[in-house]
Amino acid sequence: MNDNTYDVAVVGAGVFGAWTAYQLRRSGRRVILIDAHGPGHSRSSSGGESRIIRMGYGADEVYTRSASRALQLWKEFFDEVRKPLFHPTGVLWLAHDDDPYPMRSAETLKTVGIPFEKLTSNEVSRRYPQIGLDGVSWRWSSLKAEF
Repeated sequence: MNDNTYDVAVVGAGVFGAWTAYQLRRSGRRVILIDAHGPGHSRSSSGGESRIIRMGYGADEVYTRSASRALQLWKEFFDEVRKPLFHPTGVLWLAHDDDPYPMRSAETLKTVGIPFEKLTSNEVSRRYPQIGLDGVSWRWSSLKAEF
């Protein structure tokens, strides 16, 4: 077989393209990954040092389940390559009482089994005194989540 023969060409080496190429390669396909600007370039929307994977998608449980599964797969990949590329930091979500999105997110997280805690204003002020809470009435945190 010619070394320049591939089963699949993945165009775009951002996080989705790289992950797709990786999964195809794991399934035994010969894959070429192509990017106009090379790997890790400044034009990449998924490049840089700080990226987030979140679980809160309102009532859209399919996205919460998908993000949870993606995190599991990423962690397996990081273990495989022996690189500590994932650093769990949690998230602090601040909102108003009448904001249905975080309330639906909390319901979905509970349904899916992703731990989080709902904090009072006093708890947020005590833990994060650098944050001004004027006008904020609703908050929850996944800081204790087991990632």
